[in-house]
Amino acid sequence: MNLSDPIAIATRYGVRESVLHTRLETESVLLDLDSGLYFSLNAVGSRIWDRLAEGPRTIDELLTEITNEYEVSREQAEPDLLVLLQELVRCKLLEPTDP
Repeated sequence: MNLSDPIAIATRYGVRESVLHTRLETESVLLDLDSGLYFSLNAVGSRIWDRLAEGPRTIDELLTEITNEYEVSREQAEPDLLVLLQELVRCKLLEPTDP
């Protein structure tokens, strides 16, 4: 998958078991145990990650949660959310889950 590949709107995405994460104030640090690579997320990315760490979510569920929390429109939030999720899937930090 590359960034131009679409992700499925109705699919639930969850954190892979091999990914550890911790919060450092408003940011998160992720460690993929399979690759040994570290990743970091800013404050909004961290909130999205927190939601996914609670359990798998669809893009629609994440959009609803983010727009309610940050008082931003779906039209504003959706492109950024899709880019973030595509990158997390591409880096093998998230994976599609069963319904």
